[in-house]
Amino acid sequence: MSGQPSETCTLEQNASRRSFTYDNVWISTVAEDGSGELTWGAIWASSGEKIGAKLTLAVESQQSSLVVERINDGVLLFELSPSKESVYKMGPTLFILKIGLKNKGAHSHREDFQTYAARFSDVPAADKFLLTIEMASPEKAKHDWFQKKTDQGSAQMYFHYYGTLQHQQNMLQDYIRTGTYYSAFLNNRVDFEGQSVLDVGAGSGILSLFAAQAGARKVYAVEASDMAKMARLLAEQNPGYGDSIEVVQGRIEEIQVAEKVDVLVSEPIGTLLVNERMLETYIYARDHFLKQGGKMFPRLGRIHVAAFSDEILYNELYGKASFWLQTNFYGTNVSGLHSEAVKQYFQQVVVDAFDPSLLVSASVIKPVDFAEVSEDELYNIEIPLRFTIMHPCIVHGVACWFDVFFDGSTKGEWLSTAPGLPITHWFQLRCVMETPLWAVAGSEVVGTLRLVAHAFQSYDIHATLEVPPIAPGQPHQKVSGLWDLKEPYYRQVNSWWPGAAQPAQQAPNPSQQDRGPEAGAMDAGS
Repeated sequence: MSGQPSETCTLEQNASRRSFTYDNVWISTVAEDGSGELTWGAIWASSGEKIGAKLTLAVESQQSSLVVERINDGVLLFELSPSKESVYKMGPTLFILKIGLKNKGAHSHREDFQTYAARFSDVPAADKFLLTIEMASPEKAKHDWFQKKTDQGSAQMYFHYYGTLQHQQNMLQDYIRTGTYYSAFLNNRVDFEGQSVLDVGAGSGILSLFAAQAGARKVYAVEASDMAKMARLLAEQNPGYGDSIEVVQGRIEEIQVAEKVDVLVSEPIGTLLVNERMLETYIYARDHFLKQGGKMFPRLGRIHVAAFSDEILYNELYGKASFWLQTNFYGTNVSGLHSEAVKQYFQQVVVDAFDPSLLVSASVIKPVDFAEVSEDELYNIEIPLRFTIMHPCIVHGVACWFDVFFDGSTKGEWLSTAPGLPITHWFQLRCVMETPLWAVAGSEVVGTLRLVAHAFQSYDIHATLEVPPIAPGQPHQKVSGLWDLKEPYYRQVNSWWPGAAQPAQQAPNPSQQDRGPEAGAMDAGS
């Protein structure tokens, strides 16, 4: 049996319990004999010094517990309340567990202890156990999972940003985004009528109002920032729909609602689908608040990755570093920093709307099923790359975009950010290699794109690309790059291709909206 932890997230009525199960952990008693030597044994085993056990760590906001059961028959071996004083890490896979026992002697009131050793079969399982023990400790009870994995300065800036109407307006005026959500909800009334709905990260409450318009019986609008006050005001100003909306201010990891819901809705999407790591909150809400078999809007996301060639962009990035070539900047030679400046400019992801003719291959697609993916799977996303180059070119890097799907019972809806389609506020994203690659028509470019989550609510992007020799005697080409998704170069304001300069979207017609989707209002993608 593997020692890799098998994590299950089980919702209790207060939505505050997470359970982690570790199989095939060896358990042994540890004691001191009369001569002061340590002895190892197993008081439950008929023979041998240690037995296989299953550890279940239940982490709760008020009281956590560690239950240890024998694998072969499920007999309870012991249970303790974990803390730094009861669990000690002794090695890469070895822990000491200490349980307090009251001495019942007539003349003694001291506390004795029974001590056990627990050895995990691999380091990843042991590391995960240590992390969850830290979260389960009473001294950590006031902290939640969001706080554990997120830099608090980043979180404060994040909630401040989304707590202002300017940024809410920026999203609402993305009519492709807002219109697709409206169409997905109203064209699928059968999924909302008479149902309970949870809106994760409700913001201004617009999705909650859409759900109410679609016939939801009850909508819980959960918003952590001060925008919750604005959402409550909008609900009050729309009594025909807002009466069914209850605004709950707080992070999803710390709030409570009266019921599990039938439908989960959210706009958890960032640049490249995953930026801001809001998807993890969406998945947390799924595991804790959604009924078995409940609907999710959206249900699916897809990351697209393709090779591109763009000499203008490459020269633009390289030219930005030319400042650092100066040998007499107010009497100072700054040229020693030029190579580092070039490196840093090429480590910025480029966010803009580009001409699709710059693509030199079809896209590789990485699907993310929001109904099935685990939170842990979002920490490290690996996308194998294989491109067939369409014509001779210089490959300058990889271009990325995404789409999401609303799996309505009546009508499915797609929201796409692909190049060439009407521009959204997400635009597209490109990772430019400092060293480009030469390729000919039919060249097979292979590599990997890996997204690694970090505490600043974003991802590091690691990419490698390889091209075989384009002619006999030519070298094999291999390049790699590293980018921080949180540190983009927003180039869209200077987009050069004519299509990007034209009006990207048209504002919705209020008279059509009043007639409802059955009259053709807000057709997604229009």
